[in-house]
Amino acid sequence: MRSPEHLALLEELDQGGTLVEVPGGFAVAREPRGIRLGDVPDQPDALVAELLKVAPHSTGIEGEGEPAARFAEAWSVATGKQFHEVGGVRLYRLTELHPPSAAGTPRLAETSDVPVCADWLAEMSRTEDERRGWVPGDRAADLTAAVQALIAANRLWLLEADGHPVTLGAHRLPLHGVVRLGPIYTPAAHRRHGYGTAMTAHLARLFHGRAEVCLRTDLGNPDSHRVYQRLGFTPVTDLRRFTHP
Repeated sequence: MRSPEHLALLEELDQGGTLVEVPGGFAVAREPRGIRLGDVPDQPDALVAELLKVAPHSTGIEGEGEPAARFAEAWSVATGKQFHEVGGVRLYRLTELHPPSAAGTPRLAETSDVPVCADWLAEMSRTEDERRGWVPGDRAADLTAAVQALIAANRLWLLEADGHPVTLGAHRLPLHGVVRLGPIYTPAAHRRHGYGTAMTAHLARLFHGRAEVCLRTDLGNPDSHRVYQRLGFTPVTDLRRFTHP
């Protein structure tokens, strides 16, 4: 696998996903999260057949360009479920950090911050689901547990302004020399002040020079693309997403 191009696949493997390989292609599957495509053969039937053995109920597919669409069509035929495109994400890598003027003060999140962080992540999830055309789910319990785990691992940060949190940011653990930033979220009431940019720069600064720094953002979120490019991130690849009703 190529890193960071295949960072999402490496992360899924690290979290218990199953690597499926056929001549000319490979993917990682982890139900219920779905299928992350690597290389897709011109004729994807063999890859589809092998993935059906390990992830027959996958509800999502993610991969690059036309090969991903070709696989989604073959998967739809094999499963009898019509998968349709629901947007995508762009992967960025940091080339040279251009930090912005200071805005707010970052600090590690604490146990007392769990409720507000979980609420903000729920808001972010609902917004992203609406943008992608997905049916929103109830993730409150999962998000609370995720926030608690991030805090325990010193991987969740808050940016404060005037003594109050205004933005949150987190990062993955470095994997194969690459670290992915995110999620990064600023509630609507605190936007247009540079807080998200400042948080992104802070997280990038933690690892710049020690690991390759990457992040992903929805193709349908132009504001984040402008922010990341101003900070010194450059596009690596676009990934398309498919799901079924």
